[in-house]
Amino acid sequence: MIAAALPARAFAQAASAPPPPDTSQAQTGKVQPDLTAQAPAAPPPPVEQSVSIHGFADVSLKNFYATPRGLLVTDKGETIQLLDGLVLDLAQPPSNPISDVSFVLGTWSDFNPGYASVNHNGVNEFDWFAGMSTVIGKYTKAGFQYVEFDSPQRAFHVEHNVEFSLSFDDSAFLKPISIQPYVKLFFAAAGSSTVVTGAKGKTFDVEIGAVPKLDLHPYGAPLILTVPSWVTVGPQDYWGGDGGNFGVVSTGLKLTYPLTFIPSAWGGWYADTGIQYYHIINSQLILAQELIGTAQFGTNAHRNFGIWSVGFGMSF
Repeated sequence: MIAAALPARAFAQAASAPPPPDTSQAQTGKVQPDLTAQAPAAPPPPVEQSVSIHGFADVSLKNFYATPRGLLVTDKGETIQLLDGLVLDLAQPPSNPISDVSFVLGTWSDFNPGYASVNHNGVNEFDWFAGMSTVIGKYTKAGFQYVEFDSPQRAFHVEHNVEFSLSFDDSAFLKPISIQPYVKLFFAAAGSSTVVTGAKGKTFDVEIGAVPKLDLHPYGAPLILTVPSWVTVGPQDYWGGDGGNFGVVSTGLKLTYPLTFIPSAWGGWYADTGIQYYHIINSQLILAQELIGTAQFGTNAHRNFGIWSVGFGMSF
């Protein structure tokens, strides 16, 4: 039950050599022959594949915990969420059809010490994920991940999932604004229903979204604004019942402040805050709230709610 974005990577390399002796006419008193016009240009050195390892970590404090698929898991007591992982990056020559290949391994945890219902031990959820992604050409990224959801307090059986993603980086065309559209196919392979009321495995939903971005640095403000937005669709058996083929629609605003006062040798650090609005479309997600205790039976429950967050993180 995660949603995670991996840190951007940057590579820099510089080299210099001492200049050759000046043998021009001003130094020798005679005209020197133009040897470069007589010899063919040397071919450029081949671009080799580069290998690097990166890491990332993020800590967030939120008032509620809701999954990207619209399940409101906790609504009492603040929740602390921790994301961390490592990335093995295999950069390819830019002329290749696939210009980058990377592998990721990480974990995500939710701690809810103020919620006393089922989650009495404070550790609400622990997930781990592993996958790979490729950059096709310059702008398109495709990937897949195996994601396992685990409940330390046995609120649900282990959920085995596979997620496929496709995204387009349009930042080179609309600077300083970009839309960043994407689509994700989330296949629930086995285990408990990821939305409580749906089929237990062998079903799926699709998340269609975008993360519009505005970098305010060119305007003298050290902030990055993003608007994470998505809607989920899928077969009715993913949610169960006859609630239709739409799950949830969500949009929000997030502000990220790079912590440039921290030496770059310690990684790239940032602080962020934001709010995310959820509108529950599928009535089965309302029933799920009643079953797990985030709403009272016979009420409209949390059909519309917002989640605020504040946090910090780093990548290297």
